[in-house]
Formats: sequence, structure tokens, C-alpha cells
Amino acid sequence: MKAIETKWLLKKKWEEEKCQILSRRWKLSPLLIKLLLNRGIKEEFFQDFLFPSFDRLHDPFLMKGMREAVDRILLSISRKEKILVYGDFDVDGITATSLLLRFLGDLKFPSYYYIPHRQNEGYGLNIEAIKKAFAKDIKLIITCDCGTSSIEEIRYARSRGVEVIVTDHHQVGDDIPLDFIVLNPRKPECSYPFKELSGVGVVFKLCQAISRKVNFSVEKLKSYLDLVAIGTLADVVALTGENRTLVKLGLERLPSSGTCLGLRALLGIAGLSGRKIEEREVGYILAPRLNACGRLSLAKTAVKLLLTDSSKEALLLARRLEKENSRRQSLERRMCEEAENILSGKIKPVLVVASRRWHPGVIGLVASYLKDKYHRPALAFSIEKDIARGSARSIPNFSIFEVLSECSHLITSFGGHQLAAGLTLPAGNIKKLEERLNFFARKMLSSDDFVSYRFFDAEVDLKHLNLPFVKELRILSPFGPGNPKPVFIAKKVKIYRRINKRKVILADPAGGKEFEGWGFNNEEWENFVPGETVDIFYFPALNSWRGKEDIQLEIKGIVPSEIL
Repeated sequence: MKAIETKWLLKKKWEEEKCQILSRRWKLSPLLIKLLLNRGIKEEFFQDFLFPSFDRLHDPFLMKGMREAVDRILLSISRKEKILVYGDFDVDGITATSLLLRFLGDLKFPSYYYIPHRQNEGYGLNIEAIKKAFAKDIKLIITCDCGTSSIEEIRYARSRGVEVIVTDHHQVGDDIPLDFIVLNPRKPECSYPFKELSGVGVVFKLCQAISRKVNFSVEKLKSYLDLVAIGTLADVVALTGENRTLVKLGLERLPSSGTCLGLRALLGIAGLSGRKIEEREVGYILAPRLNACGRLSLAKTAVKLLLTDSSKEALLLARRLEKENSRRQSLERRMCEEAENILSGKIKPVLVVASRRWHPGVIGLVASYLKDKYHRPALAFSIEKDIARGSARSIPNFSIFEVLSECSHLITSFGGHQLAAGLTLPAGNIKKLEERLNFFARKMLSSDDFVSYRFFDAEVDLKHLNLPFVKELRILSPFGPGNPKPVFIAKKVKIYRRINKRKVILADPAGGKEFEGWGFNNEEWENFVPGETVDIFYFPALNSWRGKEDIQLEIKGIVPSEIL
């Protein structure tokens, strides 16, 4: 099957005179000024963006429901009531749960926790879990990264004398009763200045609010930022505003990971001890390991790791996560290959694949793989006993949440947002759902929507690359949604030799420099051979190993030189 069509475009051309003026004023290179402007950052916000400060975080009490939530939690503490922290099974939920438990523990009020089983219980609050909580005399449930859509479950809990405080960041419906305590910046009536917080970000704001009422140490509060950084990066939310501040400050704490023995053990198992931890290490190394048990078995293993006070237990749990992650990688490879075979070269506007052999904890990765490769909405289903559990990933201009709402008569349950969703339906309805989704896609999408438009910031020849320049670029980090890595074009670069399928040595004939380049699009690389001259789209990364620093090129795209 043909992969996506990609078109590269220059983001914007800025007036040189304006860039020079700002460059002198801020003592930054003109190119860095261009990169800031390309990200929509006006000069009045340069200071906040470049030098995030904990002191400039928003007042947590600006979030609707915060005062009620804080008062109810402090009431439970004063009454010595049992509190249950109920978290989601992904990394955002795991870190949010662990953060809140650590905070309550530091207040000398240890609490209980519950993480539902991904396959057996699914997302959100459920009645059986509430019954178990009631049987243990739990008086207050605090959700982490879930609960906004659990209206009936909250009503049931309250009918049994169990109060519920929701902390969440997912899309909000219109039916939340006014007397519910819901902390969610996405609530239409919530005037909190920043709407893009992750689940762990919302929990941190709750802890920040409580800490003001009980004179909790600010430095101790900051020690939780390592967890906030991991959960926020793992949930792929916008790295702007408060998220940028929380992640940047949290990453600075990660190499030592404070007092969290579990994180230290995981860093060691993953080969990251003593290394500078940036967003890439979290996204590709730490987060998948924390997520592995939640995908394949029980997410509480990861929570135990983040809470343990035993170095021995931390090492055992970290090894278990490492083993589960290897198993997840193997399943993912096999399932993606099988998904390609199911499609067998047939491209539809919406891709739908299903199998009775697939592990339900990995289908989200299959949907993401198909969406990324073919740049079209994709759904993957695992079928068991004629029940299909699915995961959906979408592209701009096709809100999968809204479209699934139009197909609700075929679906047992679903939830999500514009670009991602989870759903359950009778297996016999998969074909009908596929037909309906493609019907809507043909109405809503044009051929242009299936083209992956990618943008580069400027032309920078390889001869201009040096360590001071690359280090200056890191001022813009952490990179992610809302703040992408800068991408440059270098023309007439020679492929000197191939190292393997993903690595090459690139040479700049004019400047006499050579760099190692690597990329993940094997199909793109296979079209080029040593000796060929190409134009590359790249990000210059700083590689540190055993005290030595050098520049490696992350290749984002490659085309024959004569095309441009």
C-alpha cells in the first residue's frame, strides 16, 4: 500500500530588520528570534516562554470547583475518613494517582488507591469498584484523569454515602450536575486561564491549592514535578503555557528523580542513570515502560513502583516493567504487520481493522501506526466473545468524537476527543460502523486532507552547524505539540555511506563536514543510495556520551536535490 503523500512548506518569512532588532534586544541569534515568531510567540511573552518560573503559575483557585474540592478533602482529613484515589490506567493517570498519594502521605494522611483493569473494567469509574470502596468504608473518592463522563456512577456512589471529587481534563458533556465537584479546566463555565492541562497537571493544581491552606512546603511541592513532567509528556498535550513550565521544571529534576526510588530504579534499568533527561527520553523510553503493565496486565504495578520506599522492591518492579515492555513491543510489531495484511493494499478514507487474536491493550498503538503511516483516520478492534473493543486515531478536520456521536446507535459506549477515542460495540456492527465512518469522511474530507503538510523553519546549511548553535536551540525545549522541534532544510547534501536501515553518514561537500543522520521512515530511506545528492529536512540534536558531545541529525524528510 502506498504511504502518505508529504509536502514540505516554509512556515513563514519574517522581515530581517525586525529579527535583527529583536536579536540585539534579547541577545539571541536572529534565527532563534525567527523560531520564536514561527511558534506564534509575541515579544511580550518571550520572557515567560524562554525562562518559565514556578512563581508565575496560575492561582489554582481560579479553577471552578477548587475551593469546594479543597474544603471537602480537608474535611475528610480532619474527620480521619478513608479516602480512595481512583486513577486511570495510562501514564497520565498513573502519575496523577502516584502524585496525589505521595502528597497525602506527606500530609501524614495515607490513602488507598484503585486502578481499573483496562480489559475487564475499562475506562472511568465503575459500579463494582464503588461497591468495593463502600464495603471498605471509603467516604471520599478522588478520581485522577477520569470521571468527567461517569455521571451515573457518581450518583450511585453518593447514594451510598460516598462523595466523589473528579479531577480530569477530558472533553466535557452538557450533563454534569451542578452539585458535582468536578475539577476540569475544559468545563465551559470554568474560567481557568489555561485549558490544556493534563490529568496529572490538574492533580498538581489541586495539591498546590491544598498546600496553600495547610502551609505545605513549596520546595516539597516542587519535588513532585518529575511525575508531572512524565505524565504530561506521555499524554501528548500542548507544551505551551503552564504545561511548558511544569514539564521544563520537572525535567530538570528527573536525572536525580528526587526521593522517588522507583523512578531512579527505572532510569537505571533503562540505561539513563546520570544522563540528562529530555522529552525524547520520557516519550520513547520511560513512558512506554510505565505504560506496559497497564496495557497488558495491571497498571498498579507502575503505581507501586512510584510509591515504594524500598530500593530492593523498586528494582524488582522496574525489572517487571522492563519485561512487560519487551512483550508489548513484540505484540505491537506482530499486530501492525497483521493490520497491514488485513488492509491488503485497499485504501479507504477511514481505515478499520479488527482481529480476534489481538491484545486489547495494544490496539491503540496499531491505530496510531496506521494513522501516522497513511495520514487518515484509523480504528483498530480486538474482538472477544463477539464484543469489539476499539481505539480510534484521527487527523485534523475529522473530529472522531463528533463522528462517533453520529454513529452512537451502533456503539455500546465510547469516549474521547477530536483526535482520539476509545469505543466498545457488538462485533457484528464493525462493518456497518466502517461504512458510516467512510460515508462521513467522504462528505467532510477532501483529497487535500490526506496530504501530510509539513513545515520547515529556515534553510541552514550543514557547514553552519556547531555546538553553540545546537545548544542555543535547546532554549526552546521541551518540544512537542504546540512547540515542535525546529526543522531546517539543507540542500545538496551527499549520502556518504549507509550504517543500517535507519542511519547514514551525510557529507556537506562545500563545508567539508560529516554528520551521522538517522530517521524512522525506512521506505523513504530505501529510495536513496550512497553517492547520491539529496535535500534533507532535519533537526540538529545534541548527543552526549561519556562526556563527549557531538551533533546528530534527526532526518524528518529527504528528497532528491533536483526536486526543489
